[in-house]
Amino acid sequence: MFQEVLSIQILIEGIASLLSLACVILAAQNKIANWPVAILASLVYAYVFYQNRFFSETYLQFIFIGFQSYGWWFWSKFNPQKTEQNIKHTPTNHKPLILLGFITFYLTWYFIYIRINPDARLPLLDCFLTALSITALFMQAKRWIENWYLWILADILYVPMFIMGDQYITASLYFIFIGLATKGYFMWKSEMKKASN
Repeated sequence: MFQEVLSIQILIEGIASLLSLACVILAAQNKIANWPVAILASLVYAYVFYQNRFFSETYLQFIFIGFQSYGWWFWSKFNPQKTEQNIKHTPTNHKPLILLGFITFYLTWYFIYIRINPDARLPLLDCFLTALSITALFMQAKRWIENWYLWILADILYVPMFIMGDQYITASLYFIFIGLATKGYFMWKSEMKKASN
């Protein structure tokens, strides 16, 4: 019975990983289809992380769905202000606000989180990565190229966290994500350069 449950959990984790991989590839290619695929991946991963007591990651998936829905609308023809949402650098005057928002959210969330989830795995790192991922996703939705710097850092830190949590499929996926996020940065940089010519 235990083996059957474990096999089902591994299968679900595998499905979530494949959906997440497809989403990142589509995002790197600047395709709007990355958003609905990302929403589906988040729903499946919410279950996976909850089962493994990475509760901050579980909550993060639902926050992701909100941002992903916004990103989908922002990139789409249904956005009444949309002409063409070009890739650009993060505005200089936004950078201190983004950093302040990240720090405030991280510290506030961590102190709330450890009280509502006393049995959570690796809460300090889990909460840090939740805050970092939300910041990166917001920047991605705005098509600010620096979002890839944050995704690369997050992916590097996610690998050991998931290894410590016995989620080896997900750890392998995030190792692949390091390369994909790096490639995504260069693809966006190339597209941004073409748009400026």
